[in-house]
Amino acid sequence: RQLDTERWNEYLNAWWRQIIQSDDQLRQRVAFALSEIIVVSAHDGLSSEQFGLSGYYDILIRNAFGNYRDILGEIALNPVMGEYLSMKGNRKPEALENIQPDENFAREILQLFTIGLDMLNEDGTTRFDGGGVPLPTYNQDTVENFARVFTGWHYANAEDFRWPKNKDYLSPMTAWQDYHDTDTKTLLLGEKLPAGQTAEQDLKDALDNVFNHPNVGPFISKQLIQRLITSNPSPEYVRDVAAVFNKNVNGERGSLGSVIKAILMHREARSGHLDSPDSFGKIREPLLRVSQLWRAFEPETIHRDFNYAWVKKELSQSPLNSASVFNFFRPDFSQPGEISNRGLNSPEFQILDESSIITITSRLLANTIWANNQRDDIDEKQLAIDISDEVAMEADTDALLDHLNLLLLGGRMTDELRAEVIALMSERQHQDGEVLRVVEAIYLIASSPEAAVQQ
Repeated sequence: RQLDTERWNEYLNAWWRQIIQSDDQLRQRVAFALSEIIVVSAHDGLSSEQFGLSGYYDILIRNAFGNYRDILGEIALNPVMGEYLSMKGNRKPEALENIQPDENFAREILQLFTIGLDMLNEDGTTRFDGGGVPLPTYNQDTVENFARVFTGWHYANAEDFRWPKNKDYLSPMTAWQDYHDTDTKTLLLGEKLPAGQTAEQDLKDALDNVFNHPNVGPFISKQLIQRLITSNPSPEYVRDVAAVFNKNVNGERGSLGSVIKAILMHREARSGHLDSPDSFGKIREPLLRVSQLWRAFEPETIHRDFNYAWVKKELSQSPLNSASVFNFFRPDFSQPGEISNRGLNSPEFQILDESSIITITSRLLANTIWANNQRDDIDEKQLAIDISDEVAMEADTDALLDHLNLLLLGGRMTDELRAEVIALMSERQHQDGEVLRVVEAIYLIASSPEAAVQQ
């Protein structure tokens, strides 16, 4: 299907408006993190289904502080996920037609969305057998049994199971019992589903089986820590957060609100790695660097026709548009060289290279010096940062830099960077206007290594 450029831009516009203007930024940030764990992508034939993609993202926003089991239930029946990972239209075995259930969703819900490939300790470290080999969480038989669970579902408005013309990408999929495998199924840890159950009951029992596996707490908690705080959380950090996932103060398993609170309030989130401070933190994703800039200097207006077509090309990221179900980068990616030699993870480095460094730096240039509300040549459809307050502070360099330090770096500006900004502003003192001095200071800070790294 051909990409409807206008409607695709409307989809991106709605996403960016929420990221820039909404008051619930923590919820938005958690939803974005979840979208990089429970992945669907427009990259694989869904780019024309903007309403469906928005509906999928709404699940993550709505449940960002809810229960992870509820998310699993909703995404399993979401038609966009059904299309992306082939659960939609999945049929029970038919020997005469040589049909076997599609294993795509079954494999990914286990490998990527819940438990991973290897058995984990409570602190997220791998469990090994007596010979030093990682203990697997499941095998091919398990995948085949789960694939048989996920049979018999289709679009809510489908008039035919095999070749429907009606395609509802907003409503949850509904069951067609005649196409559901009703035989006994053996799931994780040997749990069996009895024969004769409906598609609805099998789905509920199977998701409960996955959700209650001991790996889910450490597997999901570690990835949320990586997305929000640091690429290399200590085992103690993961253990403490996983314990909250397993059981919060109310005895609830899977409460994301409690998990996010535990992540943000943990000692390590606030103090870093005391024994090896240089191993703490993370590279900021390009999408988050741009969104931070726009939130820091929120544009006076965001025109509905602002064109975001450059986002995927220049940032190597675009919401719900990764190259595969494995996200833009893997949580265990380790940049070859010193990082890998030290046994550290650096997920975001997987989309960071000489070319992407240039493009993100150029984009920050375009979004500051070339697009601010002090310019006379700004088109109404451009997204121009509002630097009115900063220009008013220009005469007091120290006050301006203290302000920008807090706004862009969270108070972590180094003496070296501060000296560079002061030197730049001094150099421009007699040859350029106050607006250019301010906006160049903003650009220098926003494009600095300090801004690229979250600590």
